[in-house]
Amino acid sequence: MPEMKAVTLDTLLPGEGGFIRGYSEAKELHHRLKELGLVGGTMVRVRRCAPLGDPMELSIRGYHLSIRKEDARHILVLKDEQGPCGRGRGCGRRDGGRS
Repeated sequence: MPEMKAVTLDTLLPGEGGFIRGYSEAKELHHRLKELGLVGGTMVRVRRCAPLGDPMELSIRGYHLSIRKEDARHILVLKDEQGPCGRGRGCGRRDGGRS
């Protein structure tokens, strides 16, 4: 079983991902995040970030979603330390595992 570590979504780099564990104390965001499909137990992966780091493009449930980094700061994920294909971050691809 892969090693997992709880972090906030905004700290993940492109190509990294994990399973949504929950939310921080920002209760006003919970409903909106759930409507976007960001619910507990769902696998999420960072596809890329804008040049200044905001917004972030995510891959979740077969679609791509862009959210503000400030909102991502409130989403707790269990980080998959093995990377996108189970062999470490980037899997040896030159683009760091980004697609």
